Amino acid sequence: MDYSKPTLLVISGPNGAGKSTHIQTMLPEAFNGIWSFDRDNTRIEFEKKLSKTGVNAKELLPKATRMMEEKLVEEMKSAIKQRKHFVLETPLSHPDYWRYIDLFENNSYQIQLNYLCLDKVSDCVARVGQRVMEGGHYVEPSTIKGVYEQNLRFINDFTSSFKVIELYDGTKIPTLLAKLENGEVKFALKSALKKNWIKSGLPNLSASIKQYITNIKKLNS
Repeated sequence: MDYSKPTLLVISGPNGAGKSTHIQTMLPEAFNGIWSFDRDNTRIEFEKKLSKTGVNAKELLPKATRMMEEKLVEEMKSAIKQRKHFVLETPLSHPDYWRYIDLFENNSYQIQLNYLCLDKVSDCVARVGQRVMEGGHYVEPSTIKGVYEQNLRFINDFTSSFKVIELYDGTKIPTLLAKLENGEVKFALKSALKKNWIKSGLPNLSASIKQYITNIKKLNS
């Protein structure tokens, strides 16, 4: 990947995978010093500010969400105008999220996806529960399950949107399992095929990874 060209780096994964915690360890060297736009934390900050102004509790979340979206679009347009790299941490579980990618793609940005995942929805639910105990925000288990499944479905269907895809295991610290560029596998660990979220959730990528590992075995035999 030629990072001399303006690049959108999408950091994604299910709730509880550890994106916000480990994001800086998942950035290419060319992105050193560039901080991601964290949708959750930005929305929470707006909620705090609005609550101090006496906004009705029912209106708090939708208003803070709108303000967060407006801030995000403002920062994206600023980066595009200056032809700067941009790091976006976001789910990919709904078409609305993909319009951000379209905005950069329509302005001749190359797009990279770094995806961090756990192998079971229940692990994500447990991580979110622990986060809540530590003062973090709550997410309904049904929402976690929906985001987990829909993220993978959209990525599998729209793989061609990304010039580079890096798949990370988030069980402990992020571990790179596989890397693809222009649809071609450049690196893969055998353990990638043991991950159910890759085997079942990303069947198109899984097939390419399996073929790559098979070819490596033949070369080494």
